[in-house]
Amino acid sequence: MKINELLPGHNILETTDSGETLRFEVVTVRAIGRRYEITMRTPAGLESVLYPANAYVQIAA
Repeated sequence: MKINELLPGHNILETTDSGETLRFEVVTVRAIGRRYEITMRTPAGLESVLYPANAYVQIAA
């Protein structure tokens, strides 16, 4: 899914080098110029990441 289409409640999936799949719940999505700040709930708490507006991420179906 394209970053600018993410909504709170979506789950981003990331596969580690060891093959483990991690799931992060999107809490907020905020446009900052040509980038998007995505705040996610992780096992360590809330974390924010900046992505380019044309980036894609894998989400849970």
